[in-house]
Amino acid sequence: MSTILREKGIESIHDQVVSEAAQRWARAFQCKVTIRTTSDHNPWADPGQQSDIAGWSFSPHGNSMQWMAEVETEDSLQNPDTQYKWKRTAVAGVPMYLLIPRGNRAQAEKIAASVELRFSSIYEYGFVNGVVQIL
Repeated sequence: MSTILREKGIESIHDQVVSEAAQRWARAFQCKVTIRTTSDHNPWADPGQQSDIAGWSFSPHGNSMQWMAEVETEDSLQNPDTQYKWKRTAVAGVPMYLLIPRGNRAQAEKIAASVELRFSSIYEYGFVNGVVQIL
């Protein structure tokens, strides 16, 4: 599946991938999906939650997170703070997914292992003719 993005505020590679993944997963999961892009630093429904994408459901007792996802770029994978951001973002019992540039799986797995973090799944992305492709 691919989508050509023309949304206002979607300028960076990070934000393009966040938007595409959120659109795809909003159709696939039976929950609400909220994003946090570089240009919009307002967390979904919990001020303490910092994930790029959150799948959640509403109940009278409050919002309940169903899953979360982090999107990284070539640059952010090189940043030493990335591993600590992942560790801070993780919530016990909530599946956490990772989207990384194609060809960076081994590096991402090594970074996650260094902070004893396991992702539910790691997806790789690339661009074909300017269109995000998530594998």
